[in-house]
Amino acid sequence: MAKCCEQQDARRSQIQIAVIPLIIICGIYPIAVLGYYLASGKLGDVHPPPSDVPSFIDPTSKNISTPIIASSETNHKNTDVIVYLAQFGNHSSYGAQYDAKRKAITGLSKLNQSLELLYTNYVYQFPTDVIIFYDHLSNAPDAATIEALQRNRPQLQFRSLDEKWWSLPHGLQSWQHMFWNRPAFSIGYRLMMRWYAILIWFYLDAEGYTHCMRLDDDSYILSKIEYNLFDYMRVNKKRYAFRQPVYEGTGDEFDKLIDKHLMDPRNGTSATQELTDLYKQDRGVSFYNNFFMAEVSFFMTPPASTLLRIIDESKLIFTQRTGDLVI
Repeated sequence: MAKCCEQQDARRSQIQIAVIPLIIICGIYPIAVLGYYLASGKLGDVHPPPSDVPSFIDPTSKNISTPIIASSETNHKNTDVIVYLAQFGNHSSYGAQYDAKRKAITGLSKLNQSLELLYTNYVYQFPTDVIIFYDHLSNAPDAATIEALQRNRPQLQFRSLDEKWWSLPHGLQSWQHMFWNRPAFSIGYRLMMRWYAILIWFYLDAEGYTHCMRLDDDSYILSKIEYNLFDYMRVNKKRYAFRQPVYEGTGDEFDKLIDKHLMDPRNGTSATQELTDLYKQDRGVSFYNNFFMAEVSFFMTPPASTLLRIIDESKLIFTQRTGDLVI
């Protein structure tokens, strides 16, 4: 059984988070601001806010890339989805990767292994949509690759993220990358962070999904999961699930942005000094998010959606390499 995090402080009781002890191996990379809302008691019932959507997204738009769907796909509309963001060549920041025997590991081989374990240990027992996203600027999977990966894997889709979802925000240009913090991390890597921190919620909400699970191409579910993870979240009213906390520095510019937001009475989420101090004590503690499960509407609803908009408009994801894990 997944176990609910016990919150000793009553101020942390208004959001439900599950810790799911899956046996998963995940490759590392970059939500601690969420810790403020855990502590502040600002979270109430979820009410979809049509007016509080970042200006770069039209919440009524259905202009989303057409999925490639396996022939065995059923016609029902699933509200749960497992998502990957795959690269079908070398990693844009890490380059070629190798195993312990110095044998090259391709994105395709890792993805195929991850999918095999996912379907064997979960999806065959609890069918759900699985979407493999890839960006329009990288190598797209060819027809043979898609056919091979979809074979005997129902409800597996491939979707390209076009410029609406995978481009620099207004005011930034690619040549500026050399002047950004930690330039070894590519523009593509920063676009990935923006996708998982900001944009994915709008995409999935527009598609009618209510819950999602993220896996990476090197995430391996090594044992059978005997219950429906999404049903567990719904029945127990959980909004976010993770495996473990981690610590990652937030950076001075991000700290200033969040502190200003928390203490500004105009945004409707101003905190007491006590709660602000509590957040500052643990501001570097986040949820390791190469695997997570989430209720989409939480991120589409104030105060979370308001904060995401402010972070995105700051462009710190790009200029300071503020990671999706920290956000």
